[in-house]
Order: sequence, then structure tokens, then C-alpha cells
Amino acid sequence: MPASDRVAGPSGASAAPGSSAVPESRTGPGSRPGPGNDPVPAGNAMPGNAAGRPGRPGRAEARGAAAGGARLRLPPVRLAPREELAGAARVAPLLRAARDLARWASGGRHFAVPGEMSAAEAAAAAEALELAQREVEAAFRVAVATGMLAALGSSRASADRTEVLSAGDAEEVLTAWDSALAAILTAEDLDGLATALYTVGGPVRMDGLFDAYAAAAGTRRREDAGEPASAGRAPEPDETAAVSHALETLADLAVVELGTDESAGGLTVALSPLGVWGVHRRLRAQGWHVPVLGGTDRNGAAGLLVTLASCDAEDGEAEIAAWLEQREPAHAAAELIDAAATGSPGLRGAAFAVLDRIGAAAAEAVRAALAEPVLRAHAAVWLHEHGEEAELRPEDRTWLLVDLGAGLLEEADPRDVVAELLPELPGDAQAEIVAGLWQVSHPGVTDLLTALSDHHPDPAVARAARKAAFKARSPAGNSPSS
Repeated sequence: MPASDRVAGPSGASAAPGSSAVPESRTGPGSRPGPGNDPVPAGNAMPGNAAGRPGRPGRAEARGAAAGGARLRLPPVRLAPREELAGAARVAPLLRAARDLARWASGGRHFAVPGEMSAAEAAAAAEALELAQREVEAAFRVAVATGMLAALGSSRASADRTEVLSAGDAEEVLTAWDSALAAILTAEDLDGLATALYTVGGPVRMDGLFDAYAAAAGTRRREDAGEPASAGRAPEPDETAAVSHALETLADLAVVELGTDESAGGLTVALSPLGVWGVHRRLRAQGWHVPVLGGTDRNGAAGLLVTLASCDAEDGEAEIAAWLEQREPAHAAAELIDAAATGSPGLRGAAFAVLDRIGAAAAEAVRAALAEPVLRAHAAVWLHEHGEEAELRPEDRTWLLVDLGAGLLEEADPRDVVAELLPELPGDAQAEIVAGLWQVSHPGVTDLLTALSDHHPDPAVARAARKAAFKARSPAGNSPSS
């Protein structure tokens, strides 16, 4: 399947192309399943992607936010050890500035309005602490959010909170830093920008962040002012300054790392390991699927399969190897079968691809899967490929074709699915296959037929798909007289 952008984030920032993490032991696109296709097709082999790695859905996932309707899948991340994260938080300049401000405020000073700093108070603190006024304002928000300044910004400092950076354990430090992150992202309207950086998963050029920031904050402000939001417009000076100040604040909290890269066109920005940890927590709390590399063992086979859907090849191979290393082969096979039985079509394809890694030791579990309607066709093909006897009926072939297509559509651009799914047969033979797919009892058949009707380049095949989709939607289409 053609290479595609890894992910286009909610704010429009795209990651570099990547290839899916698929075990490379499946047969390639030349053995696609289809009725009457002999020899026995590699039924668990998804159409090959650009990297030539069949085995599960290709990773066309999202063409960018501008494409509309993109399926968003956040990339897996590797979280640093807690002590390392806490060490980075302890020396974050903004957290230290908040501590110093709390200490300064506790020396008999009183804020005129609890929870707020006047311009005069901010100026006095800036002079005493040798900070810019903008830094003082950010430090004040952090001091209040972390409890370093008690009573919502009164002059009373909480001694235990103030000394957390030096005396607190790793969990206490990270809790304080996480509160600081929430305060800064909320106050500065930076959630979208942080999510975009997380989505990209690596350094990006400064100018590439403008659209993300504008989508998260600038556009909203323009709309609030009654001005139209125009995509792709050049940043105005005040908006450029706002992005610059926002990144400085995030860097002061150790959320991002600024760097230079000539190949990327100059100044770049990326989430730090601490920033990845913090944004990961926020996204997970908001209900996002946020896979973590190295953490699949905690979530069994389902966790492994979901993580693989977002991995590149190298990370995926490492995840599979680590997961299998912790299990007896027969037990691993049973886990994979259980996960496949309750998972989506894409996860079913991934499960049987991983079962290839186990080999003969998985045969007993796979044979038992013949009794599961959603696994029967996958299991029969897997057994054939591994020298075992299993009945593979024509209706199994057509069901498998639909299941593989449905798995691809979970993540891939429909145009790519259409280009790679059907057997390499003449157009009239493809049309004959498609015309009969409406009879397949599969929840994804209508979506697949719709994709074929919308995107197949052969008019005869597209027409057959439209007719079959109509029959699949029609109650009468499934009657014996139809």
C-alpha cells in the first residue's frame, strides 16, 4: 500500500511517513484472497504496503486534517523512567521560578486580590527575582496550581509544597509538575499545540507549528472577534510572537526541547520526554487511545495488537519479540486467539500475523479457532500455510476478502484499499467477485462495497459494487427470491 503520512494531528501538523509494523512472514500482494483463487490464498495477508509488509491493515490512517474525515491514531510512545522524569521536573526553570515566587511572597507580602497579581505586584516580584514580567505571571499561575501559594494566591506559602522540588519523592514532584502543565496549557490555550507535537512524534519546523497554534487558539480569537478564519494564511506579527512566547513558556517548564536542524530548515521544536509523559496523561484522561511501547505486556494480547497498529516496523518487531518472550508459545497463541475473537477485523489480521511467529506450537489454538465464526476463515488459511489439513470453503474465501477489506478501512484511505484489495484479475472477473459480496454476512460489507463503488477505476467494477451495496442495504436483498 502506498506510503502515507503517519498521522495528521487534530491541529493539522503531520508526521513524517512511516511504515507499519507487520511481521514479514506473510505472503505478499500476489496472493490476495478471492473466490476461485488457487492455490489457497494467504488469507491473513493484508495487501502489501509500501514497505512490502503484508499481514494487517496498511497505514494510510490519515491524509491530514485538511483532507477531512481522517482517522486519527496517535503514535505509540516510549515513556521514560519515573526517576528520570522527576529529575527533569526538579530543574524545570518555571517550576523553580514558582517556588522562588512563593518564598518571596511569604515574606510578609500580601496580594491585593487573592488569586491575582496586580501589575505593580508583578513588577515588584520581577525586580526581586530578576525575572521578566511574563515569566512572573506564568510562575504565579504555577505557584497557585501546585499549591505553593496557598489560598488561591494569598501571600501564604505552603511550606511542604514549596520544598517539593528538593524534598519530595518522584511521585510528589511529578504531581506538582503535572498540575503546572495543566495550568499553563489551560491559561495559554496550548492544548492543541501540545497535542499536535505529540501526534508528530518528533522535531518539527517552527513554521509548521503556526497552523496548529492558530487552530487551537488564534483562529478562535479571530472568530470571537467576528473575523473569518482563513486556513493557510500567513501569520500576523502578533501571532508569530504569541507562538514564540508560548514555546518559551513550554520550554521553561521542560515540556518542549528547542533545537536547530539544517535539514529541517532551521529552528525545530519537539516534546521532551517529560512533555511526552505529561501530554500522554492528558490525552489518556480525555479518552484518546495512546499506546505505549514496552507496555503491551500489561494489557495482554489485545494491548499488543492495538499497539502494533501504530508502530513502525522496527518498534513493532521489538514489541512482538518482547511480548512473546514473556509467554509459553501455546499460552501466547491462546491469548492471541481470544483477542482476535473479540477484536476488530484489523486486529484479527494482526493476531494471525503474530501467530506466524509462534509457528507449529500455535496449531492447536488455531485449530480450535475454526469453531469461531469470525475466525474460521483466518484459521483455515493459517493451517493450510503451516501444512495442516483444514477445509476452506468458497464462502470462507469471500468472507475473508470482506474481513480483510474491513480491517484495511479501519485505518487506510479507501482509495488505497480499493487499489490493493482485489485479486489481480481482469476487470470483468473482479466485477463478478464484487457482485456477489452482498451475500456475505459481515458487518463491514456495505462500507467495503461503498468504497469500491466510489473509488474503483474500472466503471464495470464500480457499477457492480453499487448494485451489491444496494442489495446489502435492502432487507429484500437477503431474501431467497432476490
